[in-house]
Amino acid sequence: METHEDLSAGYFQLRTYLKETHPQLLSHNRTESLPTAFQNCNAVQTGTIHRFIKGRDTCLTPMTQQEIEQNLNDPFAINILRKETFPDSVDGIIQCISNSGLGFQQVNYMVGEGSKIPTTIASREDPRNLRYVIAWRIRNATPSAQIFLSAAPGGNSNFLQIASWDSTASKYNFYEFRKSDSSRYEFQEQQSSDIGATNKVWSWAGDSSMARLPQTIGKGCFACHHNGVVIMKELRTPWNNWQSQLASISPQVVPEAVAKELMFQNLIGAQELERDITGGFSKYYEDWLDKRYQQQGSTVHLSDVNQMLAHVISNTTVNLASTQIQSNGAQTSPSGSPIRGIPNDFFLWNSTLRDVLRLQYQIPDITFNRENYDNYLTASNFKLVQDIKPGFEQNGSTHFAFFVPVPSAEDTLMVRELLRENILSDKFVAALVMVDFKNPVFSEKRTSLQQYADQITTGTITNGVSDVPDNFAALVKSVADKQPACDTNNFDSCTAEQEFLQTWNLPDDQWKTTVQQQIQNYFNTIGQLSPTQQLDQLMNLSVKRRDEFASWKSISNLNEFSLLLPQTSLSP
Repeated sequence: METHEDLSAGYFQLRTYLKETHPQLLSHNRTESLPTAFQNCNAVQTGTIHRFIKGRDTCLTPMTQQEIEQNLNDPFAINILRKETFPDSVDGIIQCISNSGLGFQQVNYMVGEGSKIPTTIASREDPRNLRYVIAWRIRNATPSAQIFLSAAPGGNSNFLQIASWDSTASKYNFYEFRKSDSSRYEFQEQQSSDIGATNKVWSWAGDSSMARLPQTIGKGCFACHHNGVVIMKELRTPWNNWQSQLASISPQVVPEAVAKELMFQNLIGAQELERDITGGFSKYYEDWLDKRYQQQGSTVHLSDVNQMLAHVISNTTVNLASTQIQSNGAQTSPSGSPIRGIPNDFFLWNSTLRDVLRLQYQIPDITFNRENYDNYLTASNFKLVQDIKPGFEQNGSTHFAFFVPVPSAEDTLMVRELLRENILSDKFVAALVMVDFKNPVFSEKRTSLQQYADQITTGTITNGVSDVPDNFAALVKSVADKQPACDTNNFDSCTAEQEFLQTWNLPDDQWKTTVQQQIQNYFNTIGQLSPTQQLDQLMNLSVKRRDEFASWKSISNLNEFSLLLPQTSLSP
């Protein structure tokens, strides 16, 4: 959740937010035609739980008691919905959970891509994409946060989203409070006067397992929650768009009604939410892997191996990271501080290569002179643009400098777990990650290797040795043997198959040394550039990565709001 920062695609949430806060900005004088399937939906039944799982359902459908008992066993369902309590507002949800006897601790967070833009640029009443994330915790539990709520601030949000942890099934259930025709909300906008609690119901939107099913993958909630867990794009310090230790949200820049809300006045920093999110997906993946790791005598039988390998080969999701230096030099301490601390995962998948595999190499200390950096932003027309009327622009980049997509903590965790369980070997992981290693995210070359992983759905571990690496390598070799030879001295000119095999075929006592030197040569080349060349090359690369983030299949769903990333004349 940011959940992702939201529980489902942000477009509808933003439209709903604007209806609540700026209805004059939206036109209601048009009605788009609906597919026939959506015209035939029955009216909802108040006082019962409904189901709408995108990709599987075309209408909101009342759930049977058997279906409810089989699927909805998380605390929000058991203690609220299954007791025929259907709160219709943020305050109502808070009260219901408070009165449920669960004894959960409530913690409030806020995120907004426009939350750091001063009122000299935009009025406090202008749309800043603000969202609350409210979590309810159990102390000393894993995960500690059991329920997450995402909603717009400033009143009773018309679109409420819940993720609730089912500790027995080890999965999240996703819920939405939706109006009666919400099964067709992508096709038709209702006038705000048509919206009321009487035609809205709580619907189950699916559970974690559906993020990987062919019918529902990438749809509904899982368009953003790619792996079925609550997510947070900015998972690590300094949390560019969150209320946090290094980037507070001033009550002077939010709407006056929001500043008066008790939830806003009791915000805590995103560093606490990081713990909740990390604990949640760590527990989920641990249990997910256990179910696919079946010990029978001296042999372990593995299932869904192709899904395991996807976490190493492709970006199942991504995070966003930055320096801890503000882009506006007037706001740094001391004023005009140089830009340093580019995320290591920007250069390569450092979190896996060095932190997990323990490879040794030196990353150069890259520092951008403040004057050169500021001049570069001006010359390249960097600006944040709110494209929702009335619209506004702020020259410069994001609140913290060098805000870029990086490999996700989820994928890194899975690499660590796959190694710990002896499903994969260090050498095999290195051979995969070193394919197009200079592009740790959005690598078409490395992602193309998933075609071989998809042919390996099962595997075995016998006497501590997995057959997955050898089976994968054999498939790759059968194709590479038919490819024209490449220049082994020019690693980048080789195919994905050839790059993989160059590392995989190295002797077991030599591969680490060779890979470490290959990485060090890459960093030495960067370190030998002049400061001007470093600035130009790395800034161009950062823009390329942002553009890929906004267009990469499935990942682009995380690029919900126009203020998330800067526009620049460097973009194509």
